[in-house]
Amino acid sequence: MKLSCLVFDVDGTLVDNTNLIIQLFQEIVLKYLGKKITKQEVISLWGPPGDEIFKSVFPSDVLPPAWNEFLSRYNTIHPTEGFFTIDQLNDMKENVQHMAIFTGKSRKTMEMTLQKLGIIDVFDIILTGNDVERSKPYPDALFSIINVFSLNKTETLFVGDSPLDIMAGKAAGIKTAAALWGTIEESKLIESNPDYFFKTPEELLNFVVTS
Repeated sequence: MKLSCLVFDVDGTLVDNTNLIIQLFQEIVLKYLGKKITKQEVISLWGPPGDEIFKSVFPSDVLPPAWNEFLSRYNTIHPTEGFFTIDQLNDMKENVQHMAIFTGKSRKTMEMTLQKLGIIDVFDIILTGNDVERSKPYPDALFSIINVFSLNKTETLFVGDSPLDIMAGKAAGIKTAAALWGTIEESKLIESNPDYFFKTPEELLNFVVTS
């Protein structure tokens, strides 16, 4: 396909930190609420940015310390290498007009992630769950990216590891790609019927540079 804009999700797509986030959230819930929450229960909360999720789970009296501890520990244990090197990202950028990010993460955790990976300057626009009224699976942020760059929807590809990513891409009327290398919901991701499937980051890289 002719490709003008490549839009990435972050967690599970650019960096292998999804299970880290789930485990950390479970530990924070246990510490502050005294109860265990399953992996699937954590996943079911996804869509809104992290700070909004925390507001929906934690009472107001423990919300600030719970959120602050999450941010502090997340920053401490976050990996410093992602699925793509900066050279690989720049190789893809040379073959498209625009590179963008749409993540459901909060802006605070997004900045931590991209700074840890050293790739924050690679992207032309970065939108988080905090930047739109409705996050995934709604397409609001994708529409913003399309409008900012006056994109042809058929030349825009959204790459993500979650069914929510594919749903958002389809709702925006753009092409979608499953990042199978980082997903923890492979069967659901496949069932969401993306336009493309990539088993490894290198498969996506090859697709972009040869399109």
